[in-house]
Amino acid sequence: MKKPRLHTILFVILMIILCFPMLQHVGHLFHFRQLDGFTAPVEPVKLSLDSYRTQKYQDYVRKYLQQNFGFRNIYIRAYNQFTYDLFHESTNNNLVIGKKHEFYLKQYTDVYTGKTLRDQYGSEDRARIAMQRNIEETCRMIDTLKTFGTDIIVVLAPSKPLIYPEYLPDNIRREHYPFSIQEEYARLYEQAGIAHINFIPLFLELKKSASYPVYTPFGTHWAHSTIPFVADTILQKIASVKGYPMPHAICTDSNLTTRYRNSDKELESQLNLLFPLRHERIPMPTFKLHGGEKSPKPNLLVVGDSYFTQLENTDFVKAFNQVDYWKYNETAYSSKQGRSGKISLLPRYEIITEADVILLVFTDMHAYSYFFDFLATVEQALKDGPGFDKIDKEEAIRDIMDRIKGTPAWYESVKKQAKEKRISVDQCLRNNAEWVFEQEHN
Repeated sequence: MKKPRLHTILFVILMIILCFPMLQHVGHLFHFRQLDGFTAPVEPVKLSLDSYRTQKYQDYVRKYLQQNFGFRNIYIRAYNQFTYDLFHESTNNNLVIGKKHEFYLKQYTDVYTGKTLRDQYGSEDRARIAMQRNIEETCRMIDTLKTFGTDIIVVLAPSKPLIYPEYLPDNIRREHYPFSIQEEYARLYEQAGIAHINFIPLFLELKKSASYPVYTPFGTHWAHSTIPFVADTILQKIASVKGYPMPHAICTDSNLTTRYRNSDKELESQLNLLFPLRHERIPMPTFKLHGGEKSPKPNLLVVGDSYFTQLENTDFVKAFNQVDYWKYNETAYSSKQGRSGKISLLPRYEIITEADVILLVFTDMHAYSYFFDFLATVEQALKDGPGFDKIDKEEAIRDIMDRIKGTPAWYESVKKQAKEKRISVDQCLRNNAEWVFEQEHN
């Protein structure tokens, strides 16, 4: 029998290599880590004469194949690894890689350099006018809510460029302007007598004495090692405002580890590298609450950005009777039935007026969307009054469907259910949304 020639063997090997991505796409022969970040799923378009003529179907096929070709994840991670190792750069435009492999979020570096201030206000004078108006509105809201026994405490969370400016790349410099927006708000709060915690100077002092970084190289939120300090500072501020003792946060274990939690390596995750970066040992302390057993447990409403999420699942919440967290003043998270979901669909009057303390948490990046428009939310809630019910079931269900689509793992589960039940994905999506609506608004 005649042996195949070398070029025939090479041709067969080449065709196998070329067809391998298609085989992976169809058969899922190998399983790889999903890419971090969010990719909006491509909405399917049915093939028809009209969709073909208008090129909608062709666009759908192109986008679908771009998101789903075989070995896509491994190709992207390999390219990102090559770019990072050789050029010390990231393919993610939202990341800034600084000195000594310190990562920063671009939104925060834009605030640091003054770009955001120019984009939002145009000039410092206009910024001061807007800030003074916000202070006056805040004072009115505080006076109004005091009649319900509700106190406001503003928490100015630090940002990484303000705490570790020395690791920023040389091309990022803070232009001359007399204030950072958070530091200016802190000064205005002091003048107006508004209860607040300015963590910026506290973290700068903590940085000098701490044995470990107050921000990890790969994180953009305060490190988990600082959470007991943050929790205790907030609890004692609440005690001074309410006039009764609150428990102290006492560390029980330092838990030195190289296994970072998600928020301590979130920027590394967004790089989507092939291999993990080297992690120095840092503490992941646990803490317990001590004292304040005879004091009342206040109801707490937190309106803020993602900086609160590191406190949300700790013993910090045990100091309170009820905790509601309004993330970005858009989505509510609560252990109490009927208080989770889209804020516009909740009993806002009851939640706001039942709170003994409202924490308003924001960083300099979000100082420009002042309190995430919470002042207007309070005004509207008080105008609506108690028992106001304007829940539009159809709107709520559409909102839940959007939430499912925006959560890849949840959406994939719905697709799997649809296949098992032999119904369309749209119908299964709506069934899930209706079930969630019933649970949230029973």
